[in-house]
Amino acid sequence: MKRVWIVLGLIVILAAGGWAYVTYVDPSILPQTSEPSAEDAGVGSAEQVDTELDSVIWASGKLLPIVWANLAPLQGGIVQTLPVKEGDWVESGDLLVQLENPAAISQVDISAATVAEAEAAHAKLLSGASEAEIAAAEAGVATAEAQVSLAAGRLLETQKNVEFYEVEVQIARELHDELAAGPTRAERAAAAARVEVAQAALDHAQAAYNAVRGDPTIGSTLLEALQLEQATKSLKAAQAEFAVATQGATEQQLAVARSRIQEALSRVSVAASQIPAAEAGVLSAQAALSSAQANLRRHKEGASPEDIAVSLARIGTAKAQLASAQAHVSQSQIVAPFSGQVGALLVRSGELVAAGQVLVLLGDAGSMHVETTDLRETDVVQLRSGQEVEVTFDSLPDQIFDGIITHIAPVSTSDRGSTNFTVHVDIPQLDENLRWGMTAFVNILVSPQ
Repeated sequence: MKRVWIVLGLIVILAAGGWAYVTYVDPSILPQTSEPSAEDAGVGSAEQVDTELDSVIWASGKLLPIVWANLAPLQGGIVQTLPVKEGDWVESGDLLVQLENPAAISQVDISAATVAEAEAAHAKLLSGASEAEIAAAEAGVATAEAQVSLAAGRLLETQKNVEFYEVEVQIARELHDELAAGPTRAERAAAAARVEVAQAALDHAQAAYNAVRGDPTIGSTLLEALQLEQATKSLKAAQAEFAVATQGATEQQLAVARSRIQEALSRVSVAASQIPAAEAGVLSAQAALSSAQANLRRHKEGASPEDIAVSLARIGTAKAQLASAQAHVSQSQIVAPFSGQVGALLVRSGELVAAGQVLVLLGDAGSMHVETTDLRETDVVQLRSGQEVEVTFDSLPDQIFDGIITHIAPVSTSDRGSTNFTVHVDIPQLDENLRWGMTAFVNILVSPQ
């Protein structure tokens, strides 16, 4: 593409030089039949220049990275660390800003440990049990069997205690009923007969004692005296039994008998209350035995498909929890979404920032293009993608760069009442001294209307 500025300059110089030569140096070369005036020649050259100028579209713009972004955290907080500074080049995924969030960071550590634990348990499950583990499982079964026997013995002992105390209740009730009923006729007759027998024995002993007591020929009456005393005591005992047999039990005796019944019933209740606990102990011991036996089978047979599925599910759950914790941490971080250069840091360490507040300007300054800012809607209709243009910069006024239109915005923008369209211009041979944000001027040569 021709240089627009050079073309315009040459047109003006040639027009002025030609007019001067014809007018002052060699007027004879002009046709004799037509003698245009100097004003006519000047007007023709001006019209030619105007035509050339109408074929050029001017627009200004900015030099910007093709990829750039304003970055902000999803969660507010106090800035803890700024591991980068303006001008640094970073890679995708590098940490740019860290806000304080100790609880979330701690949860990441916990979740990571849970994942590691679940994965280790899964690996061990697949590797199978060692001889020592099998021996330990067998010992666990033996211990569980002993616990079942012990629990069953306790239950049996508790049941026997209930039966024993129930017998005590029955005996106490029978004694009470017997006292409350009083002596029978046969018991009273027997008691009366024992009194008569004792009285007869006393009479006989008294007669024997009287017979020897005054006889001087008998040296001693000790035997008769002892027999008399024994007979007297026997009579008194028989009379006491007769009194009991005829009078019956006293209220005090009945109260004692009733209290013995209550004591026996209380012991039955205490013993019976221990049965549910003893039964639960048996069930618990049996469950422990079943678990120990299942554990032994797993150790001997290896992991079942169900065990593996459960183990994998635990790993998945742990990883999901870790991802959730990491997502929570990421809300208080700004991480580079792409490789590029830190154009600006809009915050300092220790500052309190809000969610959504822009803190970092990041762009790939290694690949930049020009974006126009004031291209009129009346001019954009004459442009097309792939069209060649010329670009100059205020910072390098003596250099003209070739550019190519790569994209024309489909929607307009408004700036102070003016409707403009943004055009992207790629510059293959861009000077390395040009910086992000520099002002550019775009000259576009189009066909005259």
